Amino acid sequence: MKKQVLMLFVIVTMASACSSYNYYSVTHKPVDRTKYKTFAWIPEGQSKSTSIYNNDIATDKIVESASQEMGNKGFILQSENPDLLLRYTAVVKKEIKDYTEPVYYNAPARLLPRVGYYRGRGVYYYSYYNPLPIYVGDQERSIRVKANSIIIDMIDRKTSKVIWRGWAEGEVNNPEKAINEIPQVIGNIFKKLP
Repeated sequence: MKKQVLMLFVIVTMASACSSYNYYSVTHKPVDRTKYKTFAWIPEGQSKSTSIYNNDIATDKIVESASQEMGNKGFILQSENPDLLLRYTAVVKKEIKDYTEPVYYNAPARLLPRVGYYRGRGVYYYSYYNPLPIYVGDQERSIRVKANSIIIDMIDRKTSKVIWRGWAEGEVNNPEKAINEIPQVIGNIFKKLP
């Protein structure tokens, strides 16, 4: 039983460590699925995107993934007279992140002369002594990273108010990987939809 619990803990820890994104959502009230049944897309929001999302492949992946997730939630894509309007915004900006790293002092290893006794006689030998590192403090380091956000808004067409907003934030190290992760990121954003 303990092994099963430990394996489950290890698997959950590894699965949660795989995603480099944090997911959030904001809503005034839970989305009433009896009131809203259809949706349509409106043009992209004011994107401050760089070349990572400023292409047709990324746009198509975002729209297709979000449309599929909406279909899984029971909404129907309808361009004429929809109940909801969907809009996405992709933002990539450069940020400076501060990291602290521990600093250690490694004392030099040395050979120490020793005296031992074997069958009544003194025996001289050397022992190798390598002390453990000593923690002496932290060193701060600043790194410039690209921060990425994908924001999806659900807008009530009659009132023109945003009724739900979901977004993901993460770091972009590899543009190809960021574009390939779009369906997974969009799926995790829609898991936050009440």
